[in-house]
Amino acid sequence: MDSYKPILPPLKAEDIERFIGISQYISRSKGIGGVIKSRPEDFVIWEILETGMDAKKLFELSSFIKGYGGHLLCVMKKVELDSIRAVSLLAARLNLKSREIGICGIKDKMSISWQFITMPSHVLENLKDTDVLKINNLLEIKPIKYVRHKLSSRFLKSNVFQVKIRHPRTTDLSIIEEIIRELKIKGIPNYYGHQRFGITRPITPIVGSLILRRMLREAVAAFLSDYSNLENEKNKLARKDLGERWDLEWARKNFPKSLTYERMMIESLLRHPEDYVKCLRILPLRLRRLIVESVAARIFNLTLSKIIEEGRFNELEVGDIVLPIDASGRADKNRPITVTNSNIKQIEKLIKDKKMAIALPTPGYLSPIPRNSKGEIMLKIMEEESLDFKDFKLVDLPEASTKGSLRPIAITSWDCSVTSIDNDSIILQFSLPPGSYATILLRELMKSENPLSYVGKLPI
Repeated sequence: MDSYKPILPPLKAEDIERFIGISQYISRSKGIGGVIKSRPEDFVIWEILETGMDAKKLFELSSFIKGYGGHLLCVMKKVELDSIRAVSLLAARLNLKSREIGICGIKDKMSISWQFITMPSHVLENLKDTDVLKINNLLEIKPIKYVRHKLSSRFLKSNVFQVKIRHPRTTDLSIIEEIIRELKIKGIPNYYGHQRFGITRPITPIVGSLILRRMLREAVAAFLSDYSNLENEKNKLARKDLGERWDLEWARKNFPKSLTYERMMIESLLRHPEDYVKCLRILPLRLRRLIVESVAARIFNLTLSKIIEEGRFNELEVGDIVLPIDASGRADKNRPITVTNSNIKQIEKLIKDKKMAIALPTPGYLSPIPRNSKGEIMLKIMEEESLDFKDFKLVDLPEASTKGSLRPIAITSWDCSVTSIDNDSIILQFSLPPGSYATILLRELMKSENPLSYVGKLPI
């Protein structure tokens, strides 16, 4: 390859949300503006398991509970580190494979978070009995007890957030309360959030769609060299230079050390030229899956935006797929029900009582499609994107294939309160069910004209 022409369009900040499929609000107020994630301590997250176990409290207060089980339940505290990278660092430290570590979900990089993990029980020998394991001052692991099962998202009840909004346009509490009241009535659009794609460089759906089309060389090139005018200038220039010269030896010497995955992929290409499957498999399996699933997440977002635009967000119609919702707002994706003429009145009541929610597929090769206007919107978007559901069953990277899943179109069970206000900041505490994004609630409250304010950059 002599050079590579970038696929990622030259996005301005105001283009980002539309590119990732988020183009509508459900609340009418102007919003309070401001910026979040200026510092890690501005965005604090912790998990609550379905048993009621609180990750933050256990980390701060508990001592190890002796017992038996094939897995060791721990709390992982991380600062300014994404969950996938944290798991990779931990696995390397304990001589494990990343897939041996169970997690409930992925938490933001620019945050302080406490999340539960499980590891094979034998690792306790490497943790000096029950001491906290520290890695690079960014990561701490505290053993809690032995458990029988590896952790997964089905054990998670909710995520709790404490978020500081700095420099809001207004600190008028009545505006916040009015938006919260409106969202309680209408529900919050359950978009996949900005960080699912990357705000400053939303490359994952582009790389994912290339993998779906079996264009692996282009997928690798896009991951390495597609640049954004919104990303770090040093990273941008390194990517741009590589694309123009495609000199991997040069890239090995000059790519910033912060681009860890990129540097690993460059090494793989130098050792195994043209082996793009091996190169992509350098990425952790969770990241490979996220890249492919980001294509589906963008289709979901585009579909949901169109449904809101057409005024169908809270409109139940025959052919809709609905899911039971528990008291914590968690959807039972294994019990879908199709709305018919005979059950529509009963389902309307259950939705009103927040015991059911309208769902859409996040596309995969086994996705059920609503046979109505909502399904037609998704099918049209799939056609515009030149995608077919069967494309998500990958030939080259079968381990990253996705069957698809069902996702409620609204977040219906949540709480939010203001815990502190001063002249130049507001602190909120709120909880959300698993799989829902804090930035989507904050987006309705803030309504920033520049989405970079959701990653700590104050609009000029």
